[in-house]
Amino acid sequence: MARKKSNSDTPRFKPGHEVRVKHGVRDPDFPDIPLGGWAGTVQEIERAEGQTTYLIAWDRTTLRGMHPVYKKRCERDGLERETMWLGDEDLEPDDGTPVPIEQPTSIVTKPLSETDQDDRVRMALGLTHDDPLPDVSRKTLLAYHRYLKDHLKLPFKARSESDGSSLTVHRLPEPKEYDLDEEDGLLCEARDREGRFDVPLAELDEAGSGNRKLVGDYGYWFGNYR
Repeated sequence: MARKKSNSDTPRFKPGHEVRVKHGVRDPDFPDIPLGGWAGTVQEIERAEGQTTYLIAWDRTTLRGMHPVYKKRCERDGLERETMWLGDEDLEPDDGTPVPIEQPTSIVTKPLSETDQDDRVRMALGLTHDDPLPDVSRKTLLAYHRYLKDHLKLPFKARSESDGSSLTVHRLPEPKEYDLDEEDGLLCEARDREGRFDVPLAELDEAGSGNRKLVGDYGYWFGNYR
């Protein structure tokens, strides 16, 4: 994560120096997360246009003391939490004196957005915006089934992704009626000209009756998080 750079002409710290973050410094990506007391070792130095930043590798105490919400956000956004770039003005020498790690006093979680596909999946799985999307498992499939059972409008027409054929979905069976697994995921009962059959919900496209987003979001999650 990029940090504000110092205007110092000469780096105060060298690789291998132990440093800690000054009290009051906050993560600019997550302003509700304070960094005061975080400690680690300088790994790299970058200088550009008279400004200096340091790559800090956090020590075990800092890694253990990171707030769970911060860890979730790093996982969600694909950020490394083991290291961070910080400016000279954010740091001070670590003389070994134990300093308590600042903890958030007011976590601000963004509301879920209907316009964001990941957030719509989080809604279905009962998560918050801070939560990373979980992998497909029996537990998460059951949670998704409970949501779809309450929100899908049946029956609805759709197309099979495999051959483009038209079909009509009449029912979302209870998982106990079949062997729910991570290979096929949730099944739905459909009909076409040849009769009734079961089809994986993730294999449907162009769902009608206002179900396009619901079915598309499930397919997106199922296809990307197995």
